[in-house]
Amino acid sequence: MTSKERAVLRAQSESLAKAKTLQRLIVGAQGITFNVLMAAMDVLMKHEFLRIKLGEGCGLERKQTAVMLGQLLDAAVVGQVGFTITLYRRKGLPRPDNLTKPQAAAKGA
Repeated sequence: MTSKERAVLRAQSESLAKAKTLQRLIVGAQGITFNVLMAAMDVLMKHEFLRIKLGEGCGLERKQTAVMLGQLLDAAVVGQVGFTITLYRRKGLPRPDNLTKPQAAAKGA
């Protein structure tokens, strides 16, 4: 994905956020668990954008977590500001195969 495409998608996500229709997910102290990944995938299957907020107690490194989430969810990271990551996944794509077993996620990845 080019930087121009990412910028357009980021602008779309910001307009959804201003309209208060952007879906949000908060990661708590347990970190990125299988249930968090499944909830995120469910949202991305229905909506193209998802904003994930890393809570203070999760203990995850921001940039590595953004890359990991993008890979696990087969989504593009279109924005990251502080502890907030914005993901985009085109509608109609099949569910990734790597989310079938709970081995995919761990705290502190």
